[in-house]
Amino acid sequence: MILQQFLAIVMIRLIYVNGFAPLREGVHKAASSARRVVSTSLKATPLSQIIRLRGPVDSGYGRGGKKLGFPTANLPSSFFQNALEAVPTGVYLGWAWIEGSEAGRGIPQKAAVNVGYSPTFEGKENKEKIVEAHLILGETEMSDFYEETMRLSLLGFLRPEQKFDSFPELVEAINNDVATSKELLDEDPYYKSFKIESFMSSESWIGKDGGDGKSSWEFEDSKSD
Repeated sequence: MILQQFLAIVMIRLIYVNGFAPLREGVHKAASSARRVVSTSLKATPLSQIIRLRGPVDSGYGRGGKKLGFPTANLPSSFFQNALEAVPTGVYLGWAWIEGSEAGRGIPQKAAVNVGYSPTFEGKENKEKIVEAHLILGETEMSDFYEETMRLSLLGFLRPEQKFDSFPELVEAINNDVATSKELLDEDPYYKSFKIESFMSSESWIGKDGGDGKSSWEFEDSKSD
């Protein structure tokens, strides 16, 4: 089982690095192909196109915090029409920003983000592809921010989404995802650089690829060496 999981991860990273992941016709080519162009870390693959999303936080299924101990801020794919269809399911790292002036808001927060259907919850999988961002707050305290607006920048791919045999295995994997995301966002110069980008701090933002003042999105080519 461990060998199979390892080979699956190696294969999907080879696909991403060489840009062979299939794209749906007419969808902005982005996250389906990723390449190691700006980061030397082997723990994540930088996306060839950065994914930026903005929208109101949905209540989701209430499983992340209550059952797993990892509360998430959720953005359903329906907020972004068909823009996320070509984005592969899996775990990503990036920066999040909850708009507002209360504690923990108005500042960039590190995030480990699952994009997918939560297959481990057999029979209760997500009905649609959901972006589930776990904000890595450290000692920062934040009250619930359901229905508040979140900006999210996805920068690197950690691993494909998978169905685990047990919840303890899932929790262990999430712990690893969070630790890796925190390490890279703290220490890797490429990932750190997005902490202060204008997307996070501009007074108003509407993505160039679609949406409106409530929710919008864009894909932007990453800078390569």
